[in-house]
Amino acid sequence: MTATREMGKKCNPNLSLVTDCMEHALTSCHPRCRYAAGWDAKLLYIPLCYLPSALSDIFLSWSYPKPSQSE
Repeated sequence: MTATREMGKKCNPNLSLVTDCMEHALTSCHPRCRYAAGWDAKLLYIPLCYLPSALSDIFLSWSYPKPSQSE
């Protein structure tokens, strides 16, 4: 529950960024392969998708919380 609240604080409340990308993808004669809705996608996630999977997994594992151990 607290992880969801923390993620909500980091998210951009402006949902029109996403809907503008969706509108362009649906109505354009030449839609793009990838859409970047926001600066975090343009500067982090789009460049990260061009890396090999092993490197992107290492990079993302630093920022996400570790799963709890079950008994």
